[in-house]
Amino acid sequence: MHLRRLICCLIIVLVSIPLFAQQTGSITGKVTATDGSALPGVTVEARSEALPQPRVTTTESNGEYQLPALQPGNYTLTFTLGGMQTVTRKAEALLGQSTQMNVQLGMQGVSESITVTAESSLVDKASTALKSGLTETAIRQLPTGQEYRDLLKLAPGVQVTDAEVRGPSAGGSEQDNVYQFDGVNVTLPLFGTLAAEPATHDIAQVSIVKGGAKAVDFNRAAGFTIDTVSKSGTAQWKGEVKYQMQTDGMTAPLTSGSVSKYDENKAWTSGNVGGPILRDRLFFFGSAYHPTRGRDNASNAYGSVPSFDSTRSEYFGKLTATPTAKILLNASYRTSNRENDFASIGSTEAPTASVGEKSKQVIGIVEGSWVVNDRSVATFKYNDYGLKTSSRPDTLFGVVPSAALGSQIDINNLDQMGYFTVPVLRTGGTPSDLAFNAFVTPLIQKYGFVNAAGARVGGGAVGGAPQVNDQDFFRKAGQVGYDLTIGHAVTHDLHFGYMQSQEEEDLARFSNGWGLLTAQGGRVNCPAAVTSCAGQPIFFQTDFQRSTEGAIGKQVINSQYRSKNFEINDTIKIGSWAFNVGVMASKDTLYGEGLQKADNLAGLVGAPGVRYKMYQLDWDKQIQPRLGATWTYNGSDTLYASYAKYVPAASSLPRAASWDRNTLGLVVRGYFDATGKLIGSEQVASSSGKLFVDDLDPRYTDEYMLGTAQQFTSRWSGRFYSRYRFSTNFWEDTNNAARVNFKAPGDIALKGPYIPNLGAVSPPTGLRGAIGSGSSYVIAELDGAFTKYYEATAESEYHFGNANLTGSYTWSHYYGNFDQDNTSTTYDFATFIGSSNIADGGGRQLWNYKYGDLHGDRRHLLKMNGYYNLPWNASVGAVTFFQSGHAWEMWSWEPYGPNGENVIGTSTSDTNRYAEPAGRRTTDDHYQLDLNYTQNFRVMGVNLQLIGDLYNAFNKQTGYSPQPAVHSALFGVPRLFHAPRRLQLSARLQF
Repeated sequence: MHLRRLICCLIIVLVSIPLFAQQTGSITGKVTATDGSALPGVTVEARSEALPQPRVTTTESNGEYQLPALQPGNYTLTFTLGGMQTVTRKAEALLGQSTQMNVQLGMQGVSESITVTAESSLVDKASTALKSGLTETAIRQLPTGQEYRDLLKLAPGVQVTDAEVRGPSAGGSEQDNVYQFDGVNVTLPLFGTLAAEPATHDIAQVSIVKGGAKAVDFNRAAGFTIDTVSKSGTAQWKGEVKYQMQTDGMTAPLTSGSVSKYDENKAWTSGNVGGPILRDRLFFFGSAYHPTRGRDNASNAYGSVPSFDSTRSEYFGKLTATPTAKILLNASYRTSNRENDFASIGSTEAPTASVGEKSKQVIGIVEGSWVVNDRSVATFKYNDYGLKTSSRPDTLFGVVPSAALGSQIDINNLDQMGYFTVPVLRTGGTPSDLAFNAFVTPLIQKYGFVNAAGARVGGGAVGGAPQVNDQDFFRKAGQVGYDLTIGHAVTHDLHFGYMQSQEEEDLARFSNGWGLLTAQGGRVNCPAAVTSCAGQPIFFQTDFQRSTEGAIGKQVINSQYRSKNFEINDTIKIGSWAFNVGVMASKDTLYGEGLQKADNLAGLVGAPGVRYKMYQLDWDKQIQPRLGATWTYNGSDTLYASYAKYVPAASSLPRAASWDRNTLGLVVRGYFDATGKLIGSEQVASSSGKLFVDDLDPRYTDEYMLGTAQQFTSRWSGRFYSRYRFSTNFWEDTNNAARVNFKAPGDIALKGPYIPNLGAVSPPTGLRGAIGSGSSYVIAELDGAFTKYYEATAESEYHFGNANLTGSYTWSHYYGNFDQDNTSTTYDFATFIGSSNIADGGGRQLWNYKYGDLHGDRRHLLKMNGYYNLPWNASVGAVTFFQSGHAWEMWSWEPYGPNGENVIGTSTSDTNRYAEPAGRRTTDDHYQLDLNYTQNFRVMGVNLQLIGDLYNAFNKQTGYSPQPAVHSALFGVPRLFHAPRRLQLSARLQF
């Protein structure tokens, strides 16, 4: 009784804490007599090495039973009833899924010699969710790779990409997905990308939901959600050690001709051990992972260069407890530290200009479930995620820059002042050119590099990398849930859940010494606005950033996104029908820094470092219904339909629109005379805080689906479905007068400015004039912004004997006028969500050729994978796919310049200025085959595995993400390529 009270109190306390989905599966089914009549009162016992105590339940009056909240793993089910035979069955509890196991009991005395194992199936008689998964066997016997992102190539209908930051597209943008590791959301807070680096070495199972979601597990993803569960300790002590290697000689030459991470020597060392601490009560599992990478950088224009070196150490510990047979508790902690030395040195940079990188990732989890009775379960979970990253110059300077007139740089040691770009001699013969050349020639002789002709020339760089960049990300989350089944002839599977989460970023940036340093040689003069030196010649110039500039006294910009979510779902079962009726409601609040309340028209005043509520989306604006119906029309096959609304939670605006970008983000440009004395400076920040338009509606995605699932045989199943997704209400930062100034269509232009009195309501900052945000930009809901996605998919699973085969084919069309994946000439990075280049100035508005096929549009996607256990204690596995190329278009400023619409003045930037309809062009198709061979040897009571993985067997290094800027010399040339053929060899010892 005391234990029950303790659990209840714990659940009540955790209601006020944030969280995510319970990492369990379930086994359900029906027990009948040989004549088909239901058998109530049958005792069902589930035993597993993964569960310290067996779980026991009894069948109800209709013969049905439920075994919820099971630790994922293999189970032996025993069915007993007085006067009837005892039957045993094998079944696997799958992460986030329900395994069906129906049995028949004969009269006592009838022996049973058949062993039946429940096979996974694509037929779900009670849900329309598009779920798929991977077991530990599949992960081991398929060529999956070491990184978490490698698992995505096995997900049906999810596109394949080698991008390391951005994820794949699957019905939404590449930043619309949710990535969970052990149930913890490891999606990069605020940015929605997969920038964390979990690995696959201790993953037990994988679960993917692509659509048709219920109001369960707080699914707000406008793309897909992927989750994993780690291995657990078992009833016997077991362990393994694995070593894997890939040398640069085991990789095919790069057809792209560029320096690549594949010209490296790599090694991965991992090990784990697990077993009982208290038999039938407490299990332990622990693992270690140590990957290394190295590359000989040889030399560049300045001579020999230090070799690149990357090391990472990850440790994990997990406890699984069953204080009673009905209570399951898991607690785990993971920590990972990476350090990269000499990670970036350009071909014309001195070795001292290299950059080092560090990161630390931690994941802490406490979760539990209590099977209150045969028809109800209570759950809770709390997790704590952190990712600290730092990019720092390998050469740091103690020089402290200052905007005070008279401050001095040491012109005799410019390579110790910052990042000095060595000037190049001018070819003209004017007096100005000659004077410039005379001034910079000694600098070139001292700091330049020797070219092929033996002459010392400019154009390189010396000193240290210009900036220190520290970005730390955190997410705390917690949830409670209660599941209850009521009724018999008509049953209701009710779910109630509440979740809170808080994600944040701490950003600190400052210059290394004087930052960027150039020699102007007196050929330009101080701007007229810089009154201290107006008109005087400039000989040196610096751009530096100090987080403590002026009287701010604070170095870190903190941005927060807080979310509260409530969900209720009812799965109603009536005969051959199952109906899902659910709804999720959310309340999101964005917090920035730099403002506080004041008695003025704006109601706010600039206050660096002070947190303020930036914007709030209330419950009534974020109601997300989930409706579905499934008809099992012949007892084994289904027809289903569903509707779901998703309101994605990811947004970069807490940082991008934060008022402290006016202050802590300032860049100061300093002007110096020939002796290195500061004669003037000005603020040249590239961004600023922004106001939000009133009463914005949140971005949302509506999804409609029709499908059927077929159980062709006991081991072969398939499903066929079509989906339509419509997304709208996209937020972006844009010019307040964009509708008027940039020649919008008439109906849009008539709406006028987004905020008519922007100047009057902008808070005084005290730093950029009397009033004003320092920006004419606002956060607005772009007029008519939308995307549409059509999909038709066929999936199949086939299990037979020693083999397993899965396959899928998807035809899709993704189009619209808002392309979050295509906003910059650099592709694979975390673009701001809500503050990209879209709608930034003339030529970048949605009416500027933006309608068409989007970057993520790939019409055809075929995936197949399978493995086979060979008679000689070995196995082979293969993964293959074919994928259409992606859409792209030409970018050019010319249609919007003086000879075109003339909305950009003298700008010559091609970036995001489409010169033809979106998606007019398409990259090449790509196909790939990956292979695995595993050989087992029994040696002195242990199992030795020798493993070979061959990736991209046909060496198809297809290029993608071409340079779209027409004025670039590399226009149309791919900037990224699929990875070359590479061989990895491994040895694993299991004991």
